Amino acid sequence: MPSGKPRLYVALYPSGVSNSEERKYHWAFIVGPKKESSKVVPGIRYHVTNPPHVGWQYEKADLKNVRFTNNLLARIMIAKVEDVERLERILQNVPVIQNDPEWRCRTWIKNALGELEKDGQVVGTAQLSWEKIERTARDYVAQKTAAGRYQQEDIIAKPRPMWDMLEEKETVP
Repeated sequence: MPSGKPRLYVALYPSGVSNSEERKYHWAFIVGPKKESSKVVPGIRYHVTNPPHVGWQYEKADLKNVRFTNNLLARIMIAKVEDVERLERILQNVPVIQNDPEWRCRTWIKNALGELEKDGQVVGTAQLSWEKIERTARDYVAQKTAAGRYQQEDIIAKPRPMWDMLEEKETVP
């Protein structure tokens, strides 16, 4: 079995909506390498955005460094990727819904996880339960917030926190 498979993360960013716990975060996927031993670790972000006067749209963006992505609060490792091209095809085809006030990036992530689970081949070892992922991600960021991890000096100097759901441990404090 080949080692060094890319990793799939759920990433949380501040959404700018502080008066709603459910809408507190912007949710995205990040794919990055297994090994992150260098200072610069490139990756790819997949998410949906909602620019004014445009509506929801799918976006794929190259990241210079998954460890220091702007505004990133935390990454939650959820899967080992077997086929990145197939993953991209699946994510591109997850429906993006317009004119539904209840639909947002969080909904897209949940639906994408369902599609990955249905496919059954794009990821190997994985945790794809939306309920478990959402609870873990929210609890982890809340814990880091309470510990003062997002103070200016930490945001600038330290790689963003990361939790591994497959091994149930923190890999970057």
